[in-house]
Amino acid sequence: MGQTSRLRHGSRQYSMFRGGSYKTRDNRRQLTHELWGFPMRLGIRVTHIRDTPLWVIKLYVQMRLCEGMKAAHGRNMTTAIRVLLDEAGRGLVNTVCSNDALGVPRRDRTGTRRALSPEEFAQMRERARCVDEGLAHHISIMYYLGPRAIEALRSADTLAGWLALLRMGANSLPFSHGAKTNRFRNIEIISSLRDQTIQTIEAALAYCEAHSGRLINGMDNDLRTSRNRMRTALQAAGFSGDTVSHCCRYSYAVNLALELLDAGVSPDAVMDRVSRALGHGDRAPMVLNTYLREIKERFASVTIPRVPSRNPNRAGRRRNLPGPQRTIRSNRVMQFK
Repeated sequence: MGQTSRLRHGSRQYSMFRGGSYKTRDNRRQLTHELWGFPMRLGIRVTHIRDTPLWVIKLYVQMRLCEGMKAAHGRNMTTAIRVLLDEAGRGLVNTVCSNDALGVPRRDRTGTRRALSPEEFAQMRERARCVDEGLAHHISIMYYLGPRAIEALRSADTLAGWLALLRMGANSLPFSHGAKTNRFRNIEIISSLRDQTIQTIEAALAYCEAHSGRLINGMDNDLRTSRNRMRTALQAAGFSGDTVSHCCRYSYAVNLALELLDAGVSPDAVMDRVSRALGHGDRAPMVLNTYLREIKERFASVTIPRVPSRNPNRAGRRRNLPGPQRTIRSNRVMQFK
């Protein structure tokens, strides 16, 4: 086995050891795939990923930044590098391979996505229906209930329970199985859109019952291929730029916030309720600056406190001093050594 193949195999194994969902492990592999071939291009012999010289990693990151790599992608890549080296037992990796040390700029989360008007949503749903009828039901669920794209895809098993609760007069829907990291949350129903929400769930449930219990079926009729089919269908429908399927989630947040504000709920409580309904928990400031950016003036009276440091002792530490050495998380012996 050559050096590049050996390093890539080791990174794949350590990513599996660290754990996470299949998609998380696959993302780590893709983000670091080219790194392990970089030492060979420099003529440097590396026997194990933990022995990769840190200056090689820094040179690789700087090269990718010069090639035009986006800040968000760069930070994801450095995170994957730190996770794998930490799992392999490399000390001081969180300090030496931090984003500041590697010169990765901060990412700007002020994107181009925005909430859709009812007319724009109707046009988007019609474009989706021309590609795949299941895709039209998929984005309708995102518009009226606010789940993420993968969450809406996995909500097929929950539609029957949701419909029963709505018919009994429920104002919120429990969502756990299929949610991101299976974190439980209550999805609040927008009262002014209640009838449309019930009709959407009824139509989606009828479609799932006639198509193997899924909104979008993949080649192997499993979640992985269904997710790939969903992405292909979204691209075929031309959802890109500032009108992507995630804009339906923005629309849900704005519609819910406006309804709560008009009902006399305080802006602080509105931020908290919208954040929890979206599945972000106690991240109301992020929701305000991202999902509710278009109506931010309605929250002018809200004072957002500064988030305290997770590690107060670290705040007083000089940045030019090395941090504590991380303990080795893995004492496994690799099969190829």
